[in-house]
Amino acid sequence: MRKIVLLSLVFVFLFAVVARAGGEIVVFDRQRVTTENEALKAAIEALDSKFGAQRNELEKERAELEGKARAFQRITPTEKQAQDFMRQQEEFAEKAQAFMLLLQADEARVRRDIDMLITRAAKELAEREGYVLILDSAAALYFDPKLDVTADMLDEVNAQWKKETGQ
Repeated sequence: MRKIVLLSLVFVFLFAVVARAGGEIVVFDRQRVTTENEALKAAIEALDSKFGAQRNELEKERAELEGKARAFQRITPTEKQAQDFMRQQEEFAEKAQAFMLLLQADEARVRRDIDMLITRAAKELAEREGYVLILDSAAALYFDPKLDVTADMLDEVNAQWKKETGQ
């Protein structure tokens, strides 16, 4: 309870300082900006290019193993066939896990890069337009729709990305 009261007081003082600063407070839909920007689209294409063939190969191998499993339901495999199948399943599981770790690491890098790009774009937009505070609209219980700068943020993120990548 004390934390809630303390946080409330901090927000009240923050907004009082912002109000005295004379600038405008605006909001944007961070989720929309994160998922609709050109940098993410390019990153997804790059990940597909990098991992697509390996993903397809794993899918093919998974389908083959499932076919073998269905065949073993109709017949009783020999001990050697069962051991070979178990070994193939273990090898597949190891390959799939290694693939997922690589993919997750690259996806985490892309998320970090996009977050940093959004932060830089917010700073640039705030400096150019005189905003003193830009909030994620998900953090606001209510805001006047006139304060929504999502389209401007998306444009700024795309512009920052093009500037940084030379596109």
